[in-house]
Amino acid sequence: MSVTISLLPLALAAASVFGGGTIAAAVRGGNDARTEESTAVTVRTRMKDRTLLEAALADIGATGIEAGDEVTATLGDARLTLTRGEDEIWQAHLTGELGDDELRRIGEDAITRLDAAYALRVQAAVVQRIRERAETTGFTLADEHRDGDTVTLTLSVGTGT
Repeated sequence: MSVTISLLPLALAAASVFGGGTIAAAVRGGNDARTEESTAVTVRTRMKDRTLLEAALADIGATGIEAGDEVTATLGDARLTLTRGEDEIWQAHLTGELGDDELRRIGEDAITRLDAAYALRVQAAVVQRIRERAETTGFTLADEHRDGDTVTLTLSVGTGT
C-alpha cells in the first residue's frame, strides 16, 4: 500500500484558507498516478531549502536519508520519498507493508513534525545570519534570550564601545 502527500507552499495554501483550515482539514482521499492502490493526502508547508529539509528529517528521527533528484528516508515501518515538481510543490510518498489508514496516520504525523522541525532549522539559520551580519551593518548583539522555541535577539546601534 502507499500514500502520497502533496506539500503546498504556504502562499498557495493561503489562497485555500477560505476552503478549510488545518493540516487535518486538508486531508482528502483520491487516486495517485503511482499505483492504483494509492491514497492521496494534501497538506501545507513552508519547506523550500533542501539542506534544511534533510536536517529536519534527521531531527524527527528519519533514518537512511538520501538526497538526489528526490529525498528519501525511512520513518519506522514506512519509506518516505519527497520529490518537488516544476510547480515547486513537494510530493511526499509513503510506502510500506501497512494499510492506507496506518500510512496516512504516519504520513500526517511525520509531515506535521517535519514542518515544525524545518521551522526550527529556518529559525536557527536566520539567527545565525543576524549574528554574522550585525557588526558589518552597524549593530552589536547586546542580548540573546531563549525561551523554549522562541529566540529573542536585542541589537544595539554601534559597536557598544
